[in-house]
Amino acid sequence: MLSVPIYAFSILPMTLRGGLYLDRTRTGTVLFERRRPILDGFVVALVTIAAFVLWVTCILVFDATTVLLLGLAIYAVLLAGAVIALVQPGGTTLSASGPETPKGDRWMVAALAQHPGTRLTAVMLARRLIEHAPAGSVLVAAAATDALLERYVRAGFTAGRARRVYRLAPAQT
Repeated sequence: MLSVPIYAFSILPMTLRGGLYLDRTRTGTVLFERRRPILDGFVVALVTIAAFVLWVTCILVFDATTVLLLGLAIYAVLLAGAVIALVQPGGTTLSASGPETPKGDRWMVAALAQHPGTRLTAVMLARRLIEHAPAGSVLVAAAATDALLERYVRAGFTAGRARRVYRLAPAQT
């Protein structure tokens, strides 16, 4: 549960670049975007700077002790989440690509989510996005569980280390 803010922060850059897709029924989402590590790092830095400026402004405007303690509490929760995500046995990797991933434009498939009570909307949306990926690009993902890893492999992905998977985009027809 504590690692959720860290995960949300890690997908923020691609979401801001328009990589979060919603299916037609508005019940499923998929993050599908070309990986651009330098641009993503720049976006994360800007968001971090903006949050810091907001925090300092609140210290100057409101009771400094309360805002300082609140900021430190939020920082402690994020730090605990990061530590748990890093040391959790059987946890997934922090990166969807590694040395086993083929060279080329890498597109991230992540954050499949759907409303409770719906069925396969996110999976079907992901399939449509994968079918329209640029030919020759490398699709990458990180499976959170062994069961999800098996599903990726059944969908045509190749398993790598630390539950990473990749797949060469099919040719356009």
